[in-house]
Amino acid sequence: MENDRGTEETWTDWEGSGRGTQIGMFVGLAIGAGLLVFVLKRLFAPKPTPVEEVSDRLSDGALSLFGDEPLAAGRDLLTSKLLPEMKPVLRALLREIEASVAQGFRRAESAINDL
Repeated sequence: MENDRGTEETWTDWEGSGRGTQIGMFVGLAIGAGLLVFVLKRLFAPKPTPVEEVSDRLSDGALSLFGDEPLAAGRDLLTSKLLPEMKPVLRALLREIEASVAQGFRRAESAINDL
């Protein structure tokens, strides 16, 4: 076939097709290559070890136990279990801080008195 330029047009005539067709072809090729790589990776991937299977089952069990919101589950665990156990430690820490601050103030007062 001849067109107005006097050359034969084929399906590989890049100048005759629009820029969108060229981009679409490259995008399609990239998607196809990605799909092929994904399928081959899945096909030749090593089988999970028993340790991985157990960890997957444990994570599924934790998800079913605590629900879909791990932040809420962590907050509940903190307020119901950890904070009541940590109260004596926190009180002792506050007493130590109070003693250190009082000692610092006494030193500052004595330093001012020595002036």
